[in-house]
Amino acid sequence: MAEFAYDTRDLKFILHEWLDMQKILELDKFRDNYEMEDIDLILDEAYKLAKNMIFPANREGHHIGVKFDSGRVTVPQPVKEAYTFLQENGWGSASESIASETAMPLTLFRACCEMFTAACPALMSYIKLTTGAANLIYRFGRDKDREIFLDKMLSGRWTGTMCLTEPNAGSDVGDATTRAYPTDDPRIYKIKGTKMFITGGEVDLGENIIHMVLARPEGGAPGSKGLGLYIVPKIWVNDDGSLGEPNDVTCTGVEHKMGLKASATAMLNFGENDKCYGILVGDPPDEEGNSKGLAMMFHMMNESRIGTGHNALAQMAAAYYFASRYATERVQGRPFTDRKGDRVPIIKHEDIRRMLMEMKAQVEGIRAMVFKGFYCLDLAEYGKNREEAAICHGIADILTPVIKTYASETAWPMIGQAIQVYGGVGYTEEYPVAQYARDVKILSIWEGTSFIQAMDLVGRKMRMKEGKVFARWLADRKEFIDKNKDAAGFRREMEKLAEAYRCVVEIRDALSSYYANIKQEGRLIPLYATRALTCVAQQYIAECLLEQAFLARDRINQLEDTHPDYAFYAGKIASARYFVNNILPNVYMLAEQIKNPDYTALECPEESLVIG
Repeated sequence: MAEFAYDTRDLKFILHEWLDMQKILELDKFRDNYEMEDIDLILDEAYKLAKNMIFPANREGHHIGVKFDSGRVTVPQPVKEAYTFLQENGWGSASESIASETAMPLTLFRACCEMFTAACPALMSYIKLTTGAANLIYRFGRDKDREIFLDKMLSGRWTGTMCLTEPNAGSDVGDATTRAYPTDDPRIYKIKGTKMFITGGEVDLGENIIHMVLARPEGGAPGSKGLGLYIVPKIWVNDDGSLGEPNDVTCTGVEHKMGLKASATAMLNFGENDKCYGILVGDPPDEEGNSKGLAMMFHMMNESRIGTGHNALAQMAAAYYFASRYATERVQGRPFTDRKGDRVPIIKHEDIRRMLMEMKAQVEGIRAMVFKGFYCLDLAEYGKNREEAAICHGIADILTPVIKTYASETAWPMIGQAIQVYGGVGYTEEYPVAQYARDVKILSIWEGTSFIQAMDLVGRKMRMKEGKVFARWLADRKEFIDKNKDAAGFRREMEKLAEAYRCVVEIRDALSSYYANIKQEGRLIPLYATRALTCVAQQYIAECLLEQAFLARDRINQLEDTHPDYAFYAGKIASARYFVNNILPNVYMLAEQIKNPDYTALECPEESLVIG
């Protein structure tokens, strides 16, 4: 079995050389706890944990899987031990929660999480969902709720979940039928209903499970605006914080999934015996039956969306790193230009080089985009300059659906490339890339499908505040191009970036025209939404990679080619050139499709699309 290895050098490049981390660490939230000198120590220790403890738990956890018996779920022991270790030793939910005084910046902690996720994709969802649930209680709960729940959740003694999906209400959350009935206590409601696909909905990782449940209170308005948010513990929590009686939350089974075998995805029934209670978060419904449950839950959902994209990146990166090392070890075939020469490692073959280069460019480009998102979130949450914080919040709003979708959609074919590099053995269980393929596929569906994210981008984010937020975003892209159009050694690449920028502007304008003529052309918006998102992602990734390449160019000019960092910086330049010259032209083609729409998919008879 291959050993786990990860590219900590690129993470350090991002945090030390590319992003202004000093600015983040000088924020009041972090200034007393972290310094720039801590970054390498933290990343190196996280890498050791990923390699020596978490990765060994992954293989065994995958083969054992979660076990369901009589309403109880058992998590594989190695995964359970890794969860407990991380939570108890400063690598868990408290490390990034806004409620924690010693939390790391997202930009730093998620660099650690990337390695942990790459080492065991099933593990980190348990920790992140607990963090997200705790953050909701911190943001919107009452003082008593914070007092009762936060310490135990942030310590990992209690886990957390997000309960939205129902058997007949998946993406259409507004169709949810789970109900909340008032009691004599205005804070307490009886909860009745069924939720499905609940990650960590039933596990044996802690003493209690705290479910954040969307339910419609009595008299609630129809649709999503009528949903309230409720804290529903698996075991009721008394006012003094002690555990009371079981709260009538029943697990009826776990899903038999394609991947993520060590992650419990549960079906939950609330109130089968009319004894399930939830604590109202926020205000009760107004006179028109409107609640803010979904709006509050979106805080957790958006955290999960950018986290889902990062999860996809981690798995894609790990598969690439495994495949790249295998390519240096596997000796097969002779050079194309010397058919009688000696057999060579497959990394010498042109098509293997192409696949590795594409994986490298996509991994580093998506990572750059992801960490720009985390950086903006740190400033938006903790920055003193509220105008800058508002701008960063707008950037994060735009990036969230882009990161989630592009990363999760790209990870699937890139892991396929990793399997291809391995050849036949990549399709076997002896090597880890087959598991990554199974584990990663759900991520384009989790937290809203790619289409839902794309419609969020073109229907909300591009039009937010009459389009002013996205217009500012585009202005930043144009400023980068104007500033660097004559960048030494990159004029050709900058011309291509400028062309991609023009395409994105034209796509924005085309979609605006479709909205303006929505009765005749409205169906073109959902038809082309995912393609529009791809264009935004690829244009921005190209910019990020070029910005990094300019830094690498300046560094490499100061080094001998024997210097240990020479190959790294040369690789950064190569990633930018490859992405711009080989991947970015996709934007030109997609822009033409969006501007000159083809109606075939809409006009083809439904009967022609269905067999049997």
